[in-house]
Amino acid sequence: MYYDEEDNNKDTGIGENPLIPQEPEQNSPDLSAESEKMSPTDNSCEQQETFQETTASPADSYQTMNEKEYKANIKRMKREYKQFQKDKKQSAKAERDATYAAAQSQQYGASRKKGIGAGTSFILSLLTSFIMFVVIFGLLAFFPTKEKSFLASLYSKSEKSQAGLTKDPSGNDVQLGDQTVSKGDNVTINVNGDSEIAQAVYAKAANSVVGIAVSQVSGSKWNQYETVVSMGSGIIYSADGIVVTNCHVVESAIDSFTKGINSNYTIRVYFKTDLSEWAYATELIGYDVTNDIAVLRVDAKNLQPIEFADSDTLTTGETAITIGSPGGLTYMNSISEGILSGINRTVTTNNTTVYDLIQTTAAINPGNSGGALLNKEGKLIGLCVIKIVSTEYEGMGFAINSNTVKTIVESIKEYGYYNKPLLGVNINTNYNTSIADKQGWERGAYIENVTASSGAEKAGIKAEDIITKINDTKISSFAELRRFMLTCKPGETVRIEVYRTGNGQTLNFEVVLDETKPG
Repeated sequence: MYYDEEDNNKDTGIGENPLIPQEPEQNSPDLSAESEKMSPTDNSCEQQETFQETTASPADSYQTMNEKEYKANIKRMKREYKQFQKDKKQSAKAERDATYAAAQSQQYGASRKKGIGAGTSFILSLLTSFIMFVVIFGLLAFFPTKEKSFLASLYSKSEKSQAGLTKDPSGNDVQLGDQTVSKGDNVTINVNGDSEIAQAVYAKAANSVVGIAVSQVSGSKWNQYETVVSMGSGIIYSADGIVVTNCHVVESAIDSFTKGINSNYTIRVYFKTDLSEWAYATELIGYDVTNDIAVLRVDAKNLQPIEFADSDTLTTGETAITIGSPGGLTYMNSISEGILSGINRTVTTNNTTVYDLIQTTAAINPGNSGGALLNKEGKLIGLCVIKIVSTEYEGMGFAINSNTVKTIVESIKEYGYYNKPLLGVNINTNYNTSIADKQGWERGAYIENVTASSGAEKAGIKAEDIITKINDTKISSFAELRRFMLTCKPGETVRIEVYRTGNGQTLNFEVVLDETKPG
């Protein structure tokens, strides 16, 4: 039995012993020698009883033993028993430790016999991981692609590229069969199959399409930050930094008073898909809300201008390719291919009617606005402007035809706004062939009213007249009248033939076209 200090009051034979006489007598035999012979595992009381039976009677045994000596012997035996238990536990622990150490030694020896040690294995693992990293990173960094490698872009990337950016106009050539296609203006593309057309067009025109981000500047003077509010695409119009985009792409940055860029906004123009080269738009030269065109000037030189095609020669079914930033700058200069599914389309959205649009099956998504619609020669045939999605039919993409874009941009460059030539009449766009046939009138552009003091009024044109011809061009609708007016300039004199509904007469007038007042 193991004794604890708390067991002193239990009926264990230690404490108040019934063998202790009330009046011990003198001359009791000395029990110290016999006590030392007792085993610590034997019960003290039983040993005492045995001793008493074999040596003397109870009365004689305690005659010479006092109570103090007896208690001292009992305490000594308790200490010896505790030490015995402690030694026993330590011995058991030492035996377990020895067994574990032997097992570990045997296992380690077996691993040493089978192969390499733990240290060598760890070093080899590190070496293998390092070699794999070098191989993978090397492929990513240096494997040749159309664009610069990832590693090269890290070396060339600059934090501030907006100040006086100068572009390298040379670019890279693309080999397609026996033909080398170079980036640049006036390049003729000849390919052997449709599969190579998109590659060749991209090689020629990609450097002439840019990404645009409009940001609002917030915060205090010493702690300003920019928040992007709109993104889109644009085309490089001239090498000296003229960029054209849609008006709705930059409209949030337009100051309603100055008509320039609001001081609380910035417009960044990006030239590379990795966004490593960009420049601030330093000036909003002008814009036209009706035709959704804006003209910017950026602080950059040696840009590669896009080549324009004559959109009047387009036919339905031609190949059409778009380059832009669908979904934002993350996908800058993405390319998609389709056909021209219609020309001279009129589209009305949000109570606004846009005329002379090109319809295409090539994908035009948010972010493509202001991007390029190209023919198979890599020439601009339209400026991407809108996408209509309806439950009745799949999405249709539209673009402003290139001739309209060029006319408006040239006017904005000269006047700071689109100085549209004015005839001085308001046309009822609901007048059509059905109404003309029903009324027995000529087909053309029906005049709703005439502006006072305008060139038309001065020439003698009246309300309810129908314009049937301008110069030598036959007019059968408002769209045709508008298309012709885009070729004219303010101050120019034109010959107009009208059908007068009041008496059925055909009359001719010469009209001096008015100019649009700024603002």
